[in-house]
Amino acid sequence: MRLNIRHFLLCSCLFFFGANVFGQVEKNSVELKKILEAIALQHNVKFNYTEEDIFGHSIFPPPATLPLKAKLIYISNRTNLLYKETGNYIIIYKGTKTDTKRICAFVTDEFGQPIDNAVIQYGYGKKIVTGSDGYFELPKPITENITVGQIGFQQQTLQPKDVSDNDDCRQIILGLEINELEEVIAERYLTSGISKKKDGSFNIRPDKFGILPGLIEPDVLQAMQQLPGINSIDETVSNINVRGGTHDQNLFTWNGIRLFQTGHFFGLISALSPNLAHQIKISKNGTSAFYGESVSSAVDISSRPTDIGNNATSLGANMIGIDFYTKVKSNDNTNFEISARRSFTDVLDFPTYSKYSKRIFQNTIVTQLDNSIDVNYKSDKEFFFYDFTGQYHHKIGEKDDIYVDVLGITNQLDFAQGTITATNVVTEVSNLNQLTLGATAAWRRKWSDNHSSELGMYGSYYDVDGKNASIEFNQVTEQENVILDAGFRISDSYRFSPAFNLKSGYQYNEIGIKNSDKVNEPQYSRSVKEVLRTHALIGEMEFDTEDRKVYARAGFRGNYIEQFAMLYAEPRLQVCYTPNVLWQIEFLAEQKSQTASQVVELQGDFLGIEKRRWILADDKDIPVQRSRQASVGVTFKDKGWLVSLENFYKRVNGITTLGQAFQDQLELVQASGSYTVVGTEFLVQKQFNNFYAWLSYTWNENNYRFGDIDPGRFPSSFEIQHTVNSAAIYEWHRVKIALGSKWYTGKPVTPPLSKTVANIADNTPGIIYNYPNSDNIANFFQVNFSASYAFNITEKTKFQFGVSVMNIFNRKNIINQYYRLNNEQDAIEQVNTFSIERTPNAFIKLTF
Repeated sequence: MRLNIRHFLLCSCLFFFGANVFGQVEKNSVELKKILEAIALQHNVKFNYTEEDIFGHSIFPPPATLPLKAKLIYISNRTNLLYKETGNYIIIYKGTKTDTKRICAFVTDEFGQPIDNAVIQYGYGKKIVTGSDGYFELPKPITENITVGQIGFQQQTLQPKDVSDNDDCRQIILGLEINELEEVIAERYLTSGISKKKDGSFNIRPDKFGILPGLIEPDVLQAMQQLPGINSIDETVSNINVRGGTHDQNLFTWNGIRLFQTGHFFGLISALSPNLAHQIKISKNGTSAFYGESVSSAVDISSRPTDIGNNATSLGANMIGIDFYTKVKSNDNTNFEISARRSFTDVLDFPTYSKYSKRIFQNTIVTQLDNSIDVNYKSDKEFFFYDFTGQYHHKIGEKDDIYVDVLGITNQLDFAQGTITATNVVTEVSNLNQLTLGATAAWRRKWSDNHSSELGMYGSYYDVDGKNASIEFNQVTEQENVILDAGFRISDSYRFSPAFNLKSGYQYNEIGIKNSDKVNEPQYSRSVKEVLRTHALIGEMEFDTEDRKVYARAGFRGNYIEQFAMLYAEPRLQVCYTPNVLWQIEFLAEQKSQTASQVVELQGDFLGIEKRRWILADDKDIPVQRSRQASVGVTFKDKGWLVSLENFYKRVNGITTLGQAFQDQLELVQASGSYTVVGTEFLVQKQFNNFYAWLSYTWNENNYRFGDIDPGRFPSSFEIQHTVNSAAIYEWHRVKIALGSKWYTGKPVTPPLSKTVANIADNTPGIIYNYPNSDNIANFFQVNFSASYAFNITEKTKFQFGVSVMNIFNRKNIINQYYRLNNEQDAIEQVNTFSIERTPNAFIKLTF
């Protein structure tokens, strides 16, 4: 009965309003001159014509979403006028129209966004690619089928009549590629280029990246901090906290190489160039069994395409540095990719560098409890960074791919510090060098449509080397932290039925870490080197029902550490249930471990800028860290709305006080323990055509437990109890604008019980502290802005530029606070570290 009523209402609407709707098309015809003016404004072109040629022409305007050339053909077909393009000028004229019809089309995704570089195959082996607007033309006549495809989208095959019989340029819509392991829950998560997959992971495509507040380029490690549950307690990419964990508890890999250095400028900029056409997979829980060595998240950065692709080059610059990227297709089966980036901060001093420099190297504001006094130090620094990647891809037939990749990342700082005493001027020069080198090679074999294998090997070298010349004590301290990491892996994937896919593999890893210190006065020298060798057997089964309502992945990772003769298992589980197109329910659980971690031995390590150094577990004082995590989430999608809610529990055992960066009574205490986090992550997002907005909220409670420390349970130093992120984004053709804010509660700190210096053991002056992390610093609030614009100079040349402003209102947020003694004044000083001030940035980029 309900169905009949619906039919009646639909027919009634058509009866009463149908004639008006169709009649409205005629009534809404517009003078051609006004249409041309609107097109000129939208596409930044100019029209030349005579008034008598266009006089009397009134047509219904072409859809605004059409590419420029499709609009010109649309107009030509309805007016019998011809056009000729000369750069940005388009001449409209009358002529003899003999067989002027063109066979053309344009390719878009399901959201109407143009797909560039889509491959059009026709005839016998002939190929062309679409431009940035998705447009293409075909020569006449077309007698063979036409195939349209692009990576990540479903391929579509058209018959000649599907295109040639169309009076205007046909729109070809490519749906997202359906893949059992990569099916999308939310395609546009926060912004274009970020999606949530059916296995619970998040995928970021920098080459498809839209815009986020404060970011003018797709800095992936900055972008991931917009996801619920991911934060940075000091606003850097070298201290990313996922669900209350420390940065070293995250696994970062690039094409299989583990990255021990993730940032430039000591964390304010990602160490990987945004030019790489890579994709990033982020797993907060339910991680695949092929990822080890982390008790928190896994961030897999890949820049290995499956096809050879076409030549492409880009040049860009912002107010920090310049970058270059090129992809050279030497033949149909081989290509090379090179990217490089270097700062010019050692030559030019733009406002962005000044603000970054003040944030990282700020002369700490030292505040007595009653007064404010600045430290009387002056400094001069010379800093620069660079990174590069080189990639080689060779296809052997249709089944084999060979990859060879290299990577280099460097930060270099020379720091001259001086002060004026009562008798003379004292100066000292310190330096800090940070270097990462890596190489990897892999062979992939596709035995059949259901069976594939991969063999890979990798090696990396990390070195942070610092010299600290102290003015106060006439002391020179040299420190070094070196890591050698190498191994190989074998994996196999076999689908033995439409519903079941079995993956298996073996991984071997050997890691060596050396820490050394040398002091001139008093003379002291130390050098410690540790090595661990680990074997891992991996099995993973994936299940996907035919109706695609249930997807499950169960994994098992068996680890064996040679030096400890330790054998243990890590189960992983992920289940997603989709009862209908509106709802998805997921359950994730995992056990993971890691043997390498970071500690803070001295607050002055490496000039106090790079405080953390890597060490290995010894199964005694430094245990192997083990984690357990489980989460339950639900997602709702309908009519542009996206709502998700996820509750999680996480426990990590084997942490040490040295790895938690205490700056209170626990700073010199060595103890092992655990932390437990429970929390909720919530996101609501709405899209209105070209405008969309989102709001996310994260709550968590994060507590330590350390043996022999009173109290037995207290808040974690990385607890951010409440976080609220929001953004409003507008994208209209080539214009993108984003405005957003971030608010979160201040991190825990330990205040002194008294303002007065106390005598502790052996009458030594000291500070008597309250319970650890019993107070919090002030809440953090920041508003950021970004805007960008892109246009085509020629069909294959694209120009982009943009601006951003971080911390628009210039709020003076405190991001760290601790206390220390001033022996000269016999007082307790409060030391504050402030967040970045209002910071503008701008970029330009040319792609051809």
